[in-house]
Amino acid sequence: MSGLFKAISRQRSQVDIAGSGREAITTQYSKGRLDTSGVFRNLSAIEEKVLADMWSRILSDYDQPLDSIACDPIVRPIEYDDAADRSRAKETQDTSPFEVFGGCLFNETVADKCQELGIKSESSADGELVPPFVSQIPDKTLKSALWSVVREDHPDVLLLRFLRARKWDVEKAYKMAIAAIKWRIQENVEEIIWYGDLYNDASLMWKGVSYAHGKDRLGQPIVWSGSCLHHQKDQSYPQLKRYLIWMMETLRQLLYTPVERVCLIMDLTDHSNANMDWPFVKTFIKFLEAYYPECLGICIVYNGPWWFSGVWKLISPLLDPVVAAKVQFAQKPEGLLKFIDEKELLEIRGGKNKYTYEYIKPVGDENQLMFDQEGRAEAAQELEALQEQFVATTQEWVQAKADGEDSKFTEASARRLELSDQVKQAAEKKDKYTRARHFYTRTGVLQGSTVDWSKIQTYD
Repeated sequence: MSGLFKAISRQRSQVDIAGSGREAITTQYSKGRLDTSGVFRNLSAIEEKVLADMWSRILSDYDQPLDSIACDPIVRPIEYDDAADRSRAKETQDTSPFEVFGGCLFNETVADKCQELGIKSESSADGELVPPFVSQIPDKTLKSALWSVVREDHPDVLLLRFLRARKWDVEKAYKMAIAAIKWRIQENVEEIIWYGDLYNDASLMWKGVSYAHGKDRLGQPIVWSGSCLHHQKDQSYPQLKRYLIWMMETLRQLLYTPVERVCLIMDLTDHSNANMDWPFVKTFIKFLEAYYPECLGICIVYNGPWWFSGVWKLISPLLDPVVAAKVQFAQKPEGLLKFIDEKELLEIRGGKNKYTYEYIKPVGDENQLMFDQEGRAEAAQELEALQEQFVATTQEWVQAKADGEDSKFTEASARRLELSDQVKQAAEKKDKYTRARHFYTRTGVLQGSTVDWSKIQTYD
């Protein structure tokens, strides 16, 4: 069976994963060099002009109502009734509660556990750890929605993801981006970010079903996902979906130019049929393809049981070819070491990194800044002013491209990059007022825009 996994990996490694001239993922690892083609600050002259066309398309609808703009279909991965599912979960929690993991009950949130443990904030009269959600989207225009999605990214980074995903076809990339923006509004992603991990299912956080730790040989953050810890019955679908969105958004904070993707380890050690969750699989695949494109660098399926090849035959048709080409298989630690240095690989998987996941609970006043309404307003005002400057310069840049004035285009391009840095810095400042602290800030791994895994890594 290991021969079958190797054959599948070889077949997939020969595919150009980006569909736009990027090296196959296995080639990048064998060279030990990340291919940054088509990435922010590393664009060819042609790619930069396509990006300008994308911005031209954005700006043509910039002040229009988001709902009036045509886009790709917003497809739900599975059909479900959100309100009904939440109601059933609450009824189970109230009438027949059961323990899922480590003292965490079914449908219990991190906030519930904090209340149980007496963790309170002195910044609020009622001890709430985070103030009530306040949307930072002032109206229903594309302009406001777009910036709510960009957040702490460089603006171009977001648009380039959609352009690469649609092989630099501006119209296709635009419709895909608009659909993703609409989806975020529908799913209240802004609110999920606001509360951090506080309203996540407690058992998911305590178990560490998925967590990021360390980096691979290309510098990409490693996300460990142990399937044996997951059982569909342990949480409602709305809670699982919320957790997945929170995880995706948190991983965005761990990325930086030119490292814009993650290395996902699907660890199937001790996996059984009881761990299969098709609604989760379908949701995760849809999120990767449609709403978080170009965020996956590689997916390594590790230590799959003998029968997993049959499951793969069911999963692979669901995958976009670009995503499918990023899937590799490894049966032993030696297979993982092709992608991860021994010092970064967890000791339990054959490496020298002794780290073991343990959830760090919220601290009483860790979100004190979020209660500072005046500070939040000042940060928002500063950010908005820089966004307006960036857009004005982008309009000049787009016009210079349309007029064929190369010198003006180059000058405007340089100013845009400077302003983009300033926008990002201002957004990071505002983020402290609009995003609750979470596991990765509590560990010290994430400090502002700095990612330092050494804070929690231990070796012999």
